[in-house]
Amino acid sequence: MRPEQTDPTPRTRGIDIQPFPKADGLAFVARARAHRAALHYLLTADVTAARRLMAMSPKTLSLTGFIAVSVARAAAEAPIVHSYRDWRGRLVTHRRVDVMIPIETQTGDGPRLIPHVVRNVDTRDVAEVSSELLSVKDAPAVGILGSLHRFTGVPGLARAAATVADRSTRSRQRIGTVLLDTTGMRDVGEVFGVAAPTPMPLHVMVGSIRPDQHQMSHVIEQREVLNLTLTFDRGIVSTAQAARFTSRLCFAIEHAEALQSHVAPSVPDNPFLEREASASSDSV
Repeated sequence: MRPEQTDPTPRTRGIDIQPFPKADGLAFVARARAHRAALHYLLTADVTAARRLMAMSPKTLSLTGFIAVSVARAAAEAPIVHSYRDWRGRLVTHRRVDVMIPIETQTGDGPRLIPHVVRNVDTRDVAEVSSELLSVKDAPAVGILGSLHRFTGVPGLARAAATVADRSTRSRQRIGTVLLDTTGMRDVGEVFGVAAPTPMPLHVMVGSIRPDQHQMSHVIEQREVLNLTLTFDRGIVSTAQAARFTSRLCFAIEHAEALQSHVAPSVPDNPFLEREASASSDSV
């Protein structure tokens, strides 16, 4: 099920601010630390069906665009995973999911990563996101994020910029709340990437795609398995919430939910939506 079907205002942007909830024991320890306490989940997802559907589509579809839409829709169903605290310590949740994706482009100084923010990814399809990423790669626009590397040598400035990006609601509306990155190693065995600390509440690192064999009815099928690393803010997201989000994302990727508007195969009922609704009252 797509999140728009249950959202009465699917295209409305904005933020919701509420008092920060009470913490459990481990979350209290995480919040007491000077720096964000990271919670890492290593996930493997079968992308065989998704890659076959993308290959059959007449449109240009990228794996990065597919993963971005899948992550954004899962985050829209569980907004706590991309929520953050503002200057006053309140919990801020964005109604739409903006995803920052570093894109490698060629410049006069050689290859360079340009951070690009894709807006409203949870309401868009894979073809639209893939087309935007391709256009940025061909004609990169260096904005404020792409210019920050010039100031990294100034003492204290990088830390101040990271603090502003971490707490400022206005800054978040410009840079997004989800970071989708890649190791760049897709066919070299089993590779997971562990993200360095970033201001992003949710960081998804795309690892390698490895071949796997699956036996069904005495027939051995070749499968493609994608390695992902999900990084949450332990001071905000509980292990139960992170586990439910991870299970939901794995289901969406393996059943190619984000590609239904392109090919529309039959997809089994999703139990994670009902489970998330029944567990929405869990403490952080």
